[in-house]
Amino acid sequence: MKKLFTAFIATCSVLSAFGAEPNDSYTLEACQQLALHNNRSLQNARLEERMADEDISIAFTNYFPSVSANATGFIGAADLMRATMDLTSIGQTYGPMLMQAGFGELLMGMPPQMDVAMIKKGAMANIMAMQPIFAGGQIVNGNRLAALQKEVRHLQIRMDEKNVMQNVADYYWQIVALRSNLTTLDAVDEQLAAIHALTENYINAGIITRNDLLTVELKQQEVASTRLQLNNGLELLRLVLAQLCGADSNNFTVTSPASIEAPQAPATYFVPPTEAVYNREELELAGKNVEVKALQVRMERGKNMPSVAIGAAGLYQGIDMGKMSVKNGGMMYNMNIGNLVGLATVSIPISDWWGGKHAIRKARLEQTKAENERLDALEMLQIDIISSWNNLTEAYGQIEIARKSVTASTENLRINREQYAAGTLPMSDLLDAVTLFTRANSDLNSALATYQNRVSEYQRKVGT
Repeated sequence: MKKLFTAFIATCSVLSAFGAEPNDSYTLEACQQLALHNNRSLQNARLEERMADEDISIAFTNYFPSVSANATGFIGAADLMRATMDLTSIGQTYGPMLMQAGFGELLMGMPPQMDVAMIKKGAMANIMAMQPIFAGGQIVNGNRLAALQKEVRHLQIRMDEKNVMQNVADYYWQIVALRSNLTTLDAVDEQLAAIHALTENYINAGIITRNDLLTVELKQQEVASTRLQLNNGLELLRLVLAQLCGADSNNFTVTSPASIEAPQAPATYFVPPTEAVYNREELELAGKNVEVKALQVRMERGKNMPSVAIGAAGLYQGIDMGKMSVKNGGMMYNMNIGNLVGLATVSIPISDWWGGKHAIRKARLEQTKAENERLDALEMLQIDIISSWNNLTEAYGQIEIARKSVTASTENLRINREQYAAGTLPMSDLLDAVTLFTRANSDLNSALATYQNRVSEYQRKVGT
């Protein structure tokens, strides 16, 4: 019950963070939070980070003793060792000695030969534990290397998250721009409807022919075709954004901002490139790469150093030795041996020294290369930030130019309508004015959306 309550609270918190209930429309911030939570590429990246945690645990186990155990049992179809002993020659050789020792009766009853059969079945087992004492620093550096890989994975996730948020912003503002263009088409439709009505009046009065009316209707059909294309584009962008956010496309809609007509000036977002560059994950990754190469140099050195380990081994042998028979009689013998043995090993890779010094030199060269790459990344990232700032200021300037074009095209359309109403302007000039009005407004919508994208891009590149 407690787990269910906790899950319910967590779900409510997520919905609250998104700023919308299921089936509601999402703002840009809600879309980005939804993508951070549900995007499958980010989920896979986080799984890789968990894999890095397991690599750390695996590396830590190298501090523990290595333990191995073996057991073997065997049984033969016949005794593994069979022989016939010539007791006559033994008696001749050792007879006098045995007689003096009082074993004369044994010699008198000894047959000339004795059959010996041994080792038909048995079992052997051993268990060994070895604790590394010194391995040239390979275990310690291996653990440090695993920890560094975890840090690298975390930095890559941060980069992936920022890229996903940037992609969400790109699609979101494209949707906003297309919706604004639809609003512009509504205004154009109103203009064309008024022109159509005025033209019909002129036709009814016999002032003009129906050609002008057909021209207006063709223009209306052109606007209708453009509206269809915009709606198709909006639907496609909605589906792509829903997939990026990991949302159900059937219930996914986007809330346009109340207004984007007055965006903040670029100076609001400015961060000096020499400071912003140190907020970039790319530079941190380049620094981690230098650390990795330094550890690899130590690992190569460790491979050429002695390794020391101590341990213990437990041994057991249980073997049925078989039967020693004299004619039809005999005795059975079993051997059961157990022992505990202490072990110590010192391994010196003498032959590896020949190629080892070259491997160390190569690792040092790799380290120097990584340091050069870090410095190169520092300079290139500064250039990238400056380029992003230039794109931001340029996009802001394009908004001012587009606004002037809208103002001019609106006034031009008004003048042309008045002149057409007065009968001093041909229909073609009036429709050209409508086209310029449509294009100017579309350019303004695109400029406003592009500026918002440039803001997101710049903020991502300066780490804010």
